[in-house]
Amino acid sequence: MEWESFPAREEPKKAVGVGLFILIFSIFLSIIWGTVFGILSIILLGLSLFPYFTITHYILSDEGIVVKKTFYTIKKKWADVRSFYPDKNGVLLSPFLTTTRLENYRGLYLRFNKNREEVLSYLEKKIH
Repeated sequence: MEWESFPAREEPKKAVGVGLFILIFSIFLSIIWGTVFGILSIILLGLSLFPYFTITHYILSDEGIVVKKTFYTIKKKWADVRSFYPDKNGVLLSPFLTTTRLENYRGLYLRFNKNREEVLSYLEKKIH
């Protein structure tokens, strides 16, 4: 099973709003503290929102999960995933059997792209 997620394309109004916010905030900082801070704010805010404005490819196979991002690839075997927790935008694959605070750091989040039920049924077969 393969799909890609591009949040900015999936929610164009939100992407325009975020872009305008970054631009207005950076102009405000330029006026108050100078051009260097304005440019620095564009760079830092742009980098923090980089995953939102780029495409992520997901591949679920018999061997495991592959997540291809712009600059790196994450691979996990099914044996490393012990539970999963869906929400409205995606599913968190956890290496733990029970809920723990470490899941957000050691887990892997897969974002849906109008394929929620298909992904969840596939994960149900592989993990449980």
